[in-house]
Amino acid sequence: MQLTIQGHGWEISRRFEEYVHKKADRLDRYLPGLEDLRVEVTRQSARDDAPKSLQLTIRRKRTLLRVEEQDADLFKAFDAALDKMYHRIARYKGRRIDRKRAGLAVEDEELATAEALPIDTSSDEPPLEEQRVVRVKTFPVVPMSIDEAIEQMELLGHDFFVFMHADDNAVKVVYRRKAGDYGLLQPEK
Repeated sequence: MQLTIQGHGWEISRRFEEYVHKKADRLDRYLPGLEDLRVEVTRQSARDDAPKSLQLTIRRKRTLLRVEEQDADLFKAFDAALDKMYHRIARYKGRRIDRKRAGLAVEDEELATAEALPIDTSSDEPPLEEQRVVRVKTFPVVPMSIDEAIEQMELLGHDFFVFMHADDNAVKVVYRRKAGDYGLLQPEK
């Protein structure tokens, strides 16, 4: 498992890096086959007591699990994000098991041998059968620039817009972020 710790707008302390390494080593026991674990910390303000945004992302076999937490204390933010990640892993494992039982997926040997999570996994999540596609929309894909796609998204009043980029003819998605600015999703090459 590759572990990346990145600070945006400030330097990550050695103590925090060691703390993350110690806690992150346990994740592989609960979710075997982890390829990548990424911890990104963004400082909202120059003040020391200002909230810090911590994003924890796990990549495993074509699956991304991501959680985000904010706190002025970086260690508390990481612990809260890790707790959320345990719940996300439990949900992921539960859905994989449900899909296996329904005959929709192949058994994942690594998940079958994983240790039980250190949390209460009882959940209010609806069973897999209740989650289904109820509407399919089709739309014309016209090549356009990112600025044109953002304008179309705003005109439609949506939070995202799927388009074909005029420069490389790749399908991409622009979306509105919580901060009010925009993001772009594009496939890896």
